Amino acid sequence: TSISLPQGMQLGLKAGLNIANIGGSDADNLIGESLDSKTGFAGGIFFMYQFNKMFALQPEAYYSIKGATYSEGGGELTLTLDYIEVPLLLKLVIPVEGSSLRPSIFAGPAVGFNTTATFKVEFDGQSEEQDIKDDVTSTDFSLVFGGALGFMVGKNELGVDIRYILGLSSIDDSSDSFDLKNNVINFNAYFGFSLL
Repeated sequence: TSISLPQGMQLGLKAGLNIANIGGSDADNLIGESLDSKTGFAGGIFFMYQFNKMFALQPEAYYSIKGATYSEGGGELTLTLDYIEVPLLLKLVIPVEGSSLRPSIFAGPAVGFNTTATFKVEFDGQSEEQDIKDDVTSTDFSLVFGGALGFMVGKNELGVDIRYILGLSSIDDSSDSFDLKNNVINFNAYFGFSLL
């Protein structure tokens, strides 16, 4: 018999790291050069319903810090965008008979709700921060795809996943209407508690 449940429900916690940047056709035009990535926290909860041996549906809700940085001549600019992210993922679980391993791949849409948006300038030990929430769209639509490797711990699951979050909509809500999109590589550790 296989250790992994053919059907099951999990409620889980996840936490990890974003490596975020800004893409879109106007990203390099803002300062004339490409922006650098910014690291930030991501973490929250997920619910997984596995409706047969290979397929599961996984809605999530988590806090996610995105943005970008740029440094030149001793000065540094940091764009920080905080979101409540809500993806709905379809997960393909790859059965490994007689093993506690649970590899999977997943994809799905996500919507992010912007909570804060700031622009920080640091130069010669001085720093100034500006609230730019009015210039950032309140919702951000994206496509999520990635893979996970879980290990069954009794009926529960401990694992890691890596995902790419591709921004589909521009985040610029200013009168300039630049094409700027959030792009994120996200690494997570997760623990799913079996509900059955």
